[in-house]
Amino acid sequence: MRGLRAPVLSLGLALALGGPMPGGMARAEAAGDAATLPGLVTERLSLMVDVAAWKFLRGLPVEDLPREAAVLEAMATRAGELGLAPAPLVAFSAAQIEAAKAIQSCWIDRWTGGAAPAPTDAPDLAAVIRPEILRLDAALVGLVAAGAASAEMTPPAIDCLSPEVAVALAEAVTGLAAPD
Repeated sequence: MRGLRAPVLSLGLALALGGPMPGGMARAEAAGDAATLPGLVTERLSLMVDVAAWKFLRGLPVEDLPREAAVLEAMATRAGELGLAPAPLVAFSAAQIEAAKAIQSCWIDRWTGGAAPAPTDAPDLAAVIRPEILRLDAALVGLVAAGAASAEMTPPAIDCLSPEVAVALAEAVTGLAAPD
């Protein structure tokens, strides 16, 4: 697994430097092979435009610390149930949360500043978006539990994901694939 660092860093750079990804839930089709860790991460992050739109339309902040804490606690619990070390999975989840917040903030800034047309509607966060995020999280944990935490496939880029956040996410992926 030591040779994984270069592909993982390539994942982070590809996420950060590529072209924009179109908005809407249909982006999942563009995620490539969603049965890979990079594909699932890309699919999950592609939902953040819809999350941003939902929050923007309701005047809600991007950051939701109680929700973030609940997600990280659930990840630690799930890791324990699967016999995995919780720390790498929690660190990976925290990196995904930071990436999600960066994408949401970027889109809200664009809409607020007039750089992009503001949304007029968004899928319901509780009924539509969150269940999809939870499905993807379960699939990600399943790959990690199966020992398939490899980032050999470079996913399409996600618009609004900075190089710094992409590298942090790539390093969290490396932590998943590192031997115990």
